[in-house]
Amino acid sequence: MGVIYQAHDPVIDREVAIKLIRTDLLSSEDQADYLERFQHEARAAGRCAHPNIVAIYDFAVFEGNPFLAMEYVDGSNISQVLATSGRFTPAAAIAVIGQVLDALGCAHGLGIVHRDVKPANILLLADGRVKVTDFGISRLESSVLTQAGSMIGTPSYMSPEQCRGEEVDARSDLFSTGIVLYELLSGERPFAGRSLTEITFRLINEAPPDLGVKCPGLPATLVAAVHRALAKQPRERFSSAAEMAAALRQSAQADNDRTVVLPRAAAEFSVETLNTIERQLAQRVGPLARHLVQSAARQAGSLEELHTIIARRLDSPASTTTSSQSRASVTPDLVQRAERELTRYLGPIARILVKRTSEHASSPEEFWRALATHIEREPDRRSFMQSLNR
Repeated sequence: MGVIYQAHDPVIDREVAIKLIRTDLLSSEDQADYLERFQHEARAAGRCAHPNIVAIYDFAVFEGNPFLAMEYVDGSNISQVLATSGRFTPAAAIAVIGQVLDALGCAHGLGIVHRDVKPANILLLADGRVKVTDFGISRLESSVLTQAGSMIGTPSYMSPEQCRGEEVDARSDLFSTGIVLYELLSGERPFAGRSLTEITFRLINEAPPDLGVKCPGLPATLVAAVHRALAKQPRERFSSAAEMAAALRQSAQADNDRTVVLPRAAAEFSVETLNTIERQLAQRVGPLARHLVQSAARQAGSLEELHTIIARRLDSPASTTTSSQSRASVTPDLVQRAERELTRYLGPIARILVKRTSEHASSPEEFWRALATHIEREPDRRSFMQSLNR
């Protein structure tokens, strides 16, 4: 009954996604409900201006069919990544969930509870950024779209209070986020079942299988954070998305004393600004310019910081170019080796980055350097670059 198109907005020259409902395929009773849901999604997401939330540009009706004009996101949802790459490393899982919590913190601050946090609604871009989407069943303050007493959401990711059809608040989203984090780390849902009844019973009555037993070697603090998020009583969970994010930071620090910094919300740079910097940079480093600019843009908090990050990377071994580069093609064997090496630092996200980068690199050296720009720590980047010649 619905379809999403990739489209081009000629007025402002940008790609968009068009989400359209075929009302002619719905009964008259369903038409009114879906139209209201659609308008609700537009109002909820439209209030949330945040780098980790898919932006809503417009709501309109075409030939009787309502549609949303949305930000076009070139990436895969977490369900797809799990299916193709398997479970995430702790560092990669925390990086993803940290951004999800940033998005939820913004929504919660505006009185919006998402109510359908699940892997399919979390989009992962090639550069590691995360976008949360689909606010169609979210609860807004003063909203009458969904009332207490009606169970609504995706069963495997609902909180106990959702399952009972009770009033929910931000802590319900944190429970759902805890389920997603559990699945990223273990590859399994904590409350699996063969039927809605079985899943609901486990969500309401049973504790999740011990994550520390399922995944030996995880920091005890990380296991504790996940289980706290999955507490049956809302009062026993984290009080806010920010508090949960802070607990994950602490658990990351306990993992062999390695600090994993959750990505913070970067400044929003216009496409024109980034394209101008990329053109100027391409005169020096060639096709590598695009990777350098995109990687720096997701970290910089200002235009000045953006230039500083790029300059620093140009001076590092991971970004230096020479005129003696080999122009040999990037072979399938090299792609497999790159994926294996990069996974050590980034987890399952590596597969997406390697595939995208291999399509543009003109030599093994350029290919390896472009991948290195996605590695945060300088010692890790050097180690990754050295692996090219091993």
